[in-house]
Amino acid sequence: MLHHYVFLKYTKDTPPSHIDEFCTRMQALCNTVPGIEQLLIGRDMLHEARSWDLILDMRFASLETLTHYRQHPAHQAVMAFNGPQVAEVGAVDFLLP
Repeated sequence: MLHHYVFLKYTKDTPPSHIDEFCTRMQALCNTVPGIEQLLIGRDMLHEARSWDLILDMRFASLETLTHYRQHPAHQAVMAFNGPQVAEVGAVDFLLP
């Protein structure tokens, strides 16, 4: 199982409604893009200097399914919507047996 974590920091002027809409669009990908085994979205509660605003915790069967997801037009559309509001992004991907 491939674990795919994405960390997002938004620009200071990002309205909460934008983040809500991003979360809705991400959840909708589970019904559109084959291969997403799990999608959890967490929004930061502490808002400390070291905090990220949001995490995507995703599971895929393989690296190939993650690659397919990343290239899928529906995923690309969500990234195009969210991208202008993102100040920083980080990711960690790893396999567990």
